[in-house]
Amino acid sequence: MKLLTIIGVSLVLGVAAPATAAPWVEWPPGPTDYELETIVRAAYIGAVSRARGNSNYFARDDDFAALRSAIAAEIVRQGHVEVEVSAMPSADLAAARSCAEDGIALRVVVNMFGDGIGLAAASSTRIFSYHYDPHEDPAIVVAPSDDCEK
Repeated sequence: MKLLTIIGVSLVLGVAAPATAAPWVEWPPGPTDYELETIVRAAYIGAVSRARGNSNYFARDDDFAALRSAIAAEIVRQGHVEVEVSAMPSADLAAARSCAEDGIALRVVVNMFGDGIGLAAASSTRIFSYHYDPHEDPAIVVAPSDDCEK
């Protein structure tokens, strides 16, 4: 080792060891609350885009595939390629807010009229959701990130 003295302070200089790949652990594990929220926001943008072109209905007459496609396309467009959008709508918001088994799941709920929607992004530990039903409340109800139900 070499000794370097700068303005009366001695520093010991060592030779740097070559960098090795460290098995970094993501902490906290899984997506952050902010990431879950941005996924739901992206999904809502996709859903609204679908509704605007469908007489203000998110989905009706059991046409969930077009809504799912619009949501998935917007999520990917915004860079969230790791999200799995449910193939079928959830029965209700409580079911949609359950924990994901692995990764990030986006679940969709459509009311019986097709003009209301619930969106929930879930990891194995956390959940964030939007709920809009014009027959219940004219505002979007945002449920901030919370622990999900297993």
